[in-house]
Amino acid sequence: MRRYLPLVCLALLHTVVDTSALLVSPLWHRITVECGLVGIGLVLVMLAHSMPTSLAQGVFGFLRGRRPMRILLLVGPVVAAICLTAVGVVAAEGHVGGVCVLFVVGGVAVGAFHPEAAVRAGTLLPENRTRGLAIFMLGGSVGLSLGPFLSGLVVELWDLQGLLYLMPGMVLVIPLLYWGMSRSDRADGVEPVAKAGGPRPSLSEMFDGRMGLALALLLVCSCRLVPNMGMSKVISFALADRGFEERSIGTVQSLFLVSASVGMTLLAMAFPAGWERRFMVVCPLLGLPLLAVWGWEDCPTWLLITVLVPTGLVLWGTTPTMVSYAQQIFPRGAGVASAITMGLAWGGGGLIEAPFTGYFQDIGRPQLAVWAFLPFVAIAGVSAMWLPAPGAVAEADGDRDKPETGT
Repeated sequence: MRRYLPLVCLALLHTVVDTSALLVSPLWHRITVECGLVGIGLVLVMLAHSMPTSLAQGVFGFLRGRRPMRILLLVGPVVAAICLTAVGVVAAEGHVGGVCVLFVVGGVAVGAFHPEAAVRAGTLLPENRTRGLAIFMLGGSVGLSLGPFLSGLVVELWDLQGLLYLMPGMVLVIPLLYWGMSRSDRADGVEPVAKAGGPRPSLSEMFDGRMGLALALLLVCSCRLVPNMGMSKVISFALADRGFEERSIGTVQSLFLVSASVGMTLLAMAFPAGWERRFMVVCPLLGLPLLAVWGWEDCPTWLLITVLVPTGLVLWGTTPTMVSYAQQIFPRGAGVASAITMGLAWGGGGLIEAPFTGYFQDIGRPQLAVWAFLPFVAIAGVSAMWLPAPGAVAEADGDRDKPETGT
């Protein structure tokens, strides 16, 4: 049990970070009204919310590959909690610029945390990297579930300013979790990094010269994550049109993300290592008919809510497999590999979905955005069939590194 304690503390830090990141989820309709957002303005605010996190993960993932930055596991959560709980106060005043600034700074803090944390999580259980990552990402999914629920609750009680009341508790618990996580520093299995003063690996070296494979993985994962980035907004807009208040919207979104937590728990406990690529192929294809239900505008509300459970389990619950797969095929650049699948790909998905979501919200038919998501999900599942198996990549690397011998 002692060897799991640092991993649990790290997962709970992830909970705090992702709780902060998802506080805005049930409030999209409210923010749209308070700030008078339409057209390109709405799309830009959506991108200000999603893109800084993703781009920051790419930058900090690269930097992490050159040297560890453990301090980000403390600073990132604190800054994220401060900025993203302050959004409600600024939005209530209708300050679009202020909302965007808080989104950007808070998003960078969220993004800075993830690459360092994901590499650490992947090495705390070296015999089963996928299990370690699934436990770590389970903590994140719990945060994603808590964020909408807490946001809806405090906004109902104290209006948008109520988000600020969440800040003290979040900021106080972060140092305690950081201390518990730091007990792993003397544990076995921590990934080696370049020694101080030694040569720093280039980006090409981190990817072992397989830049084409890295780009292909980024494209596959970006398509895979289009609905993951868009569904919280679609749920918020669609349920608001059906008369739901923020607390009810937050509860429904939490139900969706609780199912993701169940999926990650099953992934961590029930499925063996080596199945990552199978999940990357099968799960997007299984998610297509589930997502299509949300594209049906006349669908009864009870069915819309019910189908969110298997959708969350299939599409959200299996996302740790992407991170594990990336770290296995790029072991020298685990931080950058994590940044691709936990950051840049999520940003790519957000960049794809935001124009569709904004357009269909502008015309008053937000559920139709789901039909635009479906082709990308199908492309992700089919394209993953051509990704190499981690074992084949390792074998190829071994053959490449063998010295040539004369005959």
